[in-house]
Amino acid sequence: MCQELAKAFVEKLKRDETFRDTVVMIENVEEKLEYINQEGFIFTSDELDIAASSILDYNY
Repeated sequence: MCQELAKAFVEKLKRDETFRDTVVMIENVEEKLEYINQEGFIFTSDELDIAASSILDYNY
């Protein structure tokens, strides 16, 4: 999976309160990843970290 999809995931977290609340509410990591994958976001944790960092760098 590409970094662009990871960036799209982070952007959806920022825009979609219901999606964000659901992701935060799920405590079990495997269940959280399953939910995220079901929403169409399939990427490695490293790609997500890079995407989140680039968005944070852009916003500050």
